Amino acid sequence: MIEIRGVSKIFQGEKAVDGISLTVHKGAIYGLLGSNGAGKTTLLKTLAGIYRPEEGTVTIGGKPVFEAPEVKQRIIFMPDSPYFFPQASIRSMAAFYRSVYPSWSEERFKELAAVFRLDQGRKLSRFSKGMQRQAAFWLALSCAPEVLIMDEPIDGLDPVMRRQIKNLLFQEVAERGLTVLISSHNLREIEDLCDHVGIMHGGKMLVEKDLDDLKADTHKIQVAFRDERHAGALTAKLQILHQEQRGSVNLYIVKGDRERISRAFHVYEPYVFDLLPLTLEEIFIYEMGDAGYDAQPILL
Repeated sequence: MIEIRGVSKIFQGEKAVDGISLTVHKGAIYGLLGSNGAGKTTLLKTLAGIYRPEEGTVTIGGKPVFEAPEVKQRIIFMPDSPYFFPQASIRSMAAFYRSVYPSWSEERFKELAAVFRLDQGRKLSRFSKGMQRQAAFWLALSCAPEVLIMDEPIDGLDPVMRRQIKNLLFQEVAERGLTVLISSHNLREIEDLCDHVGIMHGGKMLVEKDLDDLKADTHKIQVAFRDERHAGALTAKLQILHQEQRGSVNLYIVKGDRERISRAFHVYEPYVFDLLPLTLEEIFIYEMGDAGYDAQPILL
């Protein structure tokens, strides 16, 4: 559905996006993560056809996006700060969207009125940040897009509305095959939503995997050795992202096959060995640390 191949975008001689390639299949929810300044927003705007890449290609459904109105009519891009025309209300913005998007569904717009419960005649500039975000979702979903691209979409929403938005997105994906690409610093929300993730840093893609595969490939281990020298012996055998000692217990973050890792530790017959699941937030922090991005451990 979405194909990005070797894309680079340069601003004032610096590559904000550097040779990125990725594929997002129809009906997928793809989470784009990264450090501040990693190039996520630039990549999203390039995908939405707002920026022209200096190198590489961006296609949706096999067609280039930039300067292609017929392709952009199938896309909704929601920036981190919702934009509406000055003095506009939801009703007047709906009239504008209706004139631009052939896929606009008046029936869907009326259905969603019961979900968002916002005054359609009130000026959007008088709404709170969270209410403006709700209005943006209301309008976007009423357009019935094939592709929804969102930059920090849940910022400002209360927990009840966050759950409502997630349910609506799942419904759109299941019923219409909506394809979603979402960038967010709220990794707990991404973990709940996405089935595939990419982690960016310095304009490059560090990791790009199915979420379940990513979590199955990184492990947290608590171990107490019979001999302190055994801890050093493991360093050459495994890909260790992080290691620390708390009293007699050693903590490791290790990448690789679960069974191979388990065998490597059990060779030394440790007193204690616990292999624990990692959250996406923990994986992100230690991937960033492995890439040289300073981070404080959050292990408890």
